Amino acid sequence: MRRGFSIGDAVAAPFRLAFGKPLATLAWGFVLMVPSVVAVAAFAPLFTRALETGDPGVLATDGTMTDFESFGQYMEFQAWSGLSNILGLLATLLVTTAVIRAAMAGRRGDGAAFLRFSKDEFHVAVIAIAIIVGTVAAWILLGLLILGFGIAAGVSGGEMTWSALVAVGIGLIGVFVTLVLWGRLSLIAPAAVILKSLAFDEGWKAGRGQTGRLFLLMLTLFAVTIMIWLALVVLIMVAALVLGAGMAHMGDWEAIDDAAVEAWMLAQLENPWPMIGIGALLLSVLAWISGFSQALWTAPFAVAAEGLVQRPETAGADADTANP
Repeated sequence: MRRGFSIGDAVAAPFRLAFGKPLATLAWGFVLMVPSVVAVAAFAPLFTRALETGDPGVLATDGTMTDFESFGQYMEFQAWSGLSNILGLLATLLVTTAVIRAAMAGRRGDGAAFLRFSKDEFHVAVIAIAIIVGTVAAWILLGLLILGFGIAAGVSGGEMTWSALVAVGIGLIGVFVTLVLWGRLSLIAPAAVILKSLAFDEGWKAGRGQTGRLFLLMLTLFAVTIMIWLALVVLIMVAALVLGAGMAHMGDWEAIDDAAVEAWMLAQLENPWPMIGIGALLLSVLAWISGFSQALWTAPFAVAAEGLVQRPETAGADADTANP
């Protein structure tokens, strides 16, 4: 008997994880932030020069060799940047697979926040590479097709001819088809975690007859993401207004004594614990938001896959029922 999934239950999954397993969500965020720490190390020579020269414009670099004092510094920057990119991909892989496990775990907890180095991660990595390469290749072909019709439209004088309309139509259809198919493709990675294999076929078949519901799930997630983003923008604006009002009561900034500022900074160095506590709190909030953001677009499809993927034991039971 074919199983199904609830769109409402799938959309609620990341919120259940974020508030039901806050420590795991926090851990996912910290893992995702590790590459950013490494990226800061890449800019260490530039930070040093900015402090020495007093010119913060040094930090506005595009990473070219002329921005560094020596070839060795340039190579060090490239090495740290490359390491940051690799760690970013690895962190995304680890957290994505962990979110899939957590979404399927129900109330069961995990001491390692569902983070592992296992065959599941290998399977998810292979699936992600295959989907990304396939999508990029398809869009390259579509791009060449659109370019051909665009050139034809340009030759005709740049007017909105049938060639231009066809080019626009191909682009819009390509976007629509990509979004529709992406819902089914998003079931393959969770299917791999469920079946402990490269479940390309099983994951794709799991979405058979569910393409419309999976597309509606994606549209719902887009709407939820936009609402969360708008709420964060409002909170930031309110905080900025409150901060601005507080600064306005401080009077003229040019009248502030440099010696008083220096004394305040020295006081923080002598007793840094309050600032460290504030920094740790802000870092934890950012980490939780980062972990929740990853769960928002991963957990719903894990829940959907859990209800749609045909497990071997289920298939065997169906066969036994059909052939008593």
